[in-house]
Amino acid sequence: MRSKPHVRFGERDGANRAEQSSYGGPVPTLRDPTPSPEDVLVTREIVAAGVLLDVEVLDHLVIGQGRFVSLRERGLGFAK
Repeated sequence: MRSKPHVRFGERDGANRAEQSSYGGPVPTLRDPTPSPEDVLVTREIVAAGVLLDVEVLDHLVIGQGRFVSLRERGLGFAK
């Protein structure tokens, strides 16, 4: 079984479009890197699922306009 160092998925609905990255997967391009309430909810759900599966979620990044926001650094969706 091949392991992956990270998992990427999803995009917000709305004005998003995906571009192809060098490894063939979609790269979300967003206009505004401000985390939405839905981003925080999804992060909480992924973290909870990770606990059940014994998988640590390292971070959830929202990317846009050449910047990114770390939900972990902001304390959003991760238990302290």
